[in-house]
Amino acid sequence: MAMRGHQFTWEKSKGTSNWIEERLDKVLTTASWGDVNHHADVQNILTRTSDHSALFLSINAPCMQRGRGPRGFKFEMAWLLDEGCREVVETAWQDRRTEGLLNCHQYCGHSLMRWGGDHFQKFGDRIKQLRMKQDAIRHRRDPDAITEFRNLKIQLSQLEAQEDIFWRQ
Repeated sequence: MAMRGHQFTWEKSKGTSNWIEERLDKVLTTASWGDVNHHADVQNILTRTSDHSALFLSINAPCMQRGRGPRGFKFEMAWLLDEGCREVVETAWQDRRTEGLLNCHQYCGHSLMRWGGDHFQKFGDRIKQLRMKQDAIRHRRDPDAITEFRNLKIQLSQLEAQEDIFWRQ
């Protein structure tokens, strides 16, 4: 397949007078695969730590397109700390399991985007709400209030960990 980006995929003695570059790595497809995946292309991604480039085969799935239009799918590591993430993924794969890998993948991405949307973008507001709930029952010492306070503390701890992971990513 034709490749976008730098034309060479391997180099030796980078930055010296003996610097050699070659195109060693390639992507090979059949004509029938190319007919089915006519929007596919290969991107050469230069790496800092290896003498080989990384080749990225893009099939231009609708949920992965860049540029104008709907936001492309981006997995958020913070989702992994939420129990609902596993359920969304399992349900999406179960719903589309007979439609092939690409359809399952796209549907799963759309499902995660719907589920995670604003839920994981407004950490500050949700943390503030949980702290206000804690403050409202802080003066009480009855068993129900203590149990609720502990549950809120667990939720707050989890949410703060998710926020930390979100910003680190």
